Amino acid sequence: MTTNSTAIGTMELGVLSYELLKAHDRNEIEKLIRVLSEDGLFFLNLSGPSAKDALADIPPLVRHQRQFFEQEPSTKSEYHNGLRYKGYYGTDFGVEKLHFGREEHLQGTLNIPSAFQPVASKLASTSAFMDSVLREIGILLTTSMNPPVPQALDHPEKPGLSNLTVAISKAKAGTILEPTHSDPGVLTMTFYDEPFLEVLDRKTRGWRVVEVKDNMPIINVGQELEKNSDDRLYAPVHQARHRENEIDLVMFDLFESPRTVPV
Repeated sequence: MTTNSTAIGTMELGVLSYELLKAHDRNEIEKLIRVLSEDGLFFLNLSGPSAKDALADIPPLVRHQRQFFEQEPSTKSEYHNGLRYKGYYGTDFGVEKLHFGREEHLQGTLNIPSAFQPVASKLASTSAFMDSVLREIGILLTTSMNPPVPQALDHPEKPGLSNLTVAISKAKAGTILEPTHSDPGVLTMTFYDEPFLEVLDRKTRGWRVVEVKDNMPIINVGQELEKNSDDRLYAPVHQARHRENEIDLVMFDLFESPRTVPV
């Protein structure tokens, strides 16, 4: 799965501080609005006490997702259910994903593979942390805009399609892992260890690579938030391409709670 469109240069993303956003720092909030209106994505600096324990859970989680993905196809396929954002998904070009639905986590009905059992508590805490971070940022962002952006994020017990995804890529260099798209939800948070993300520059219409920066996760706007904001916020168009090294991802897609009345 390849494309003739190649990335030209790198995309320099803004960096925002989680601690400052939690403190409702006015300058940081204004920067958040500006960055997500113009570029649609940024690096989140998680240094500080609020994220210390959560960050420590990521490396062991990655080790155990590797153990899962190295199992026989027949074992992994037991967790394939054909539902979107649920269970295992594999490709014939080296990409594998495992989705953990937030709703199932909260209900205690999540089918956790044996490879993850030793880190089940870390899996749960990582899901809860990433969900909480994105809700905090989403609510802060939407309520700080003028006029405010309608959203359904203040009921974490009703997570809708929100899910934690762990993924690996062992594809050949140059392979397109995901074709051109923008994410469907409200916000997405991605921890990654190798550059893979190529973003379409809104000005030049060329592709630009987002490099790894101090192990900070990327946060980006999705289609739900772009729509709710009447296009004041931007869901960046992007694609994923395998470069030289294998890729490990831990990602959370935040969706709105189910609505009784549409926006």
